Amino acid sequence: MGSATPVLRNVTVEDLTVILSELDDFWQEGRDMGFLHQALYVHEFAETSVLAERERRILGYLLGFVAPAGYGYIHAVGVRAAARGEGIGRLLYGRFAELAGAGGATSLKAITAPENTDSRGFHAALGFSENLVEGYSPSGGTRVVFRRRLNAQP
Repeated sequence: MGSATPVLRNVTVEDLTVILSELDDFWQEGRDMGFLHQALYVHEFAETSVLAERERRILGYLLGFVAPAGYGYIHAVGVRAAARGEGIGRLLYGRFAELAGAGGATSLKAITAPENTDSRGFHAALGFSENLVEGYSPSGGTRVVFRRRLNAQP
């Protein structure tokens, strides 16, 4: 997609509109993931929601916040298909870790479905532990919960 280093910045409402209009290019799961992308993540947590872009084209994004329990929660992450393999996800997670740490977080947390082997591999490569938690989803389904201390580096 390009060789220039991506610019990292906070996500805006306008960015979210673009992301939602091109959601399939970020997720490629054949299902509607729009429910994860509510504007409140930008309005209320803009300081910890991160976007990577090159030449004004969004390559990837991370919506996250610092939870009252003191961890940085990674709510949704997407990387364009053409930008995968460039380290965009790693850059987004690194910047989020910095921002969450500055906001008082001491660890990071994310979740995924057990069948999402790509996410599980990605988090393992970044040094996250994983734990299967029954009944985590609203429908009572099992989820993989990832955790990593902020001072732990892969």
